[in-house]
Amino acid sequence: MGVPLLEDVLHSMEEAIKAREENLPPGSYEKARLRFAHAETIVPFSCLLGLFLDGSEYEKIQKEKPLELPPQPPKTRDFRGSTMAPFGGNNMLVLYSCPAASSPKYFVQVLHNEHPIALPGCDGKDFCPLEDFKAKVVTPHLKHAFDNLCNANLDDPEQESLWSWLLGSSQKAEL
Repeated sequence: MGVPLLEDVLHSMEEAIKAREENLPPGSYEKARLRFAHAETIVPFSCLLGLFLDGSEYEKIQKEKPLELPPQPPKTRDFRGSTMAPFGGNNMLVLYSCPAASSPKYFVQVLHNEHPIALPGCDGKDFCPLEDFKAKVVTPHLKHAFDNLCNANLDDPEQESLWSWLLGSSQKAEL
């Protein structure tokens, strides 16, 4: 459940852009916001961003379709817990501004354990225009509000389909 964290990261970026565009004096706004957590946060957050997924897997997840299990464990794979969340593992989302008038003004770069990593949601690019990042990576996750998931009424037919997707069945489950 990294959605609240992703929302907070995007909000921080938007606040930084606002401060820059309003020419606020240095020291009156944040230049960095650091968040510290355990592997139990880094792994789901990495998955939420689509890191370590190929393009087709990412598209399936964005459409809330399940991934097929391979008939046997793959010999090579990018998704490894030991490399995703080693001791001191981290994710950095860096906001860049571009002074060139011919390109988008702001870009997001994701670094995982200090190494740039391409975002499948941004066509595998290391630098994703902020508007594409919002539209292709963040917005698809915001259609299910975190509070709605935690306070769902399982007797409501509209909410039942979401729970069946989350729980992997069409039957209601006792929570």
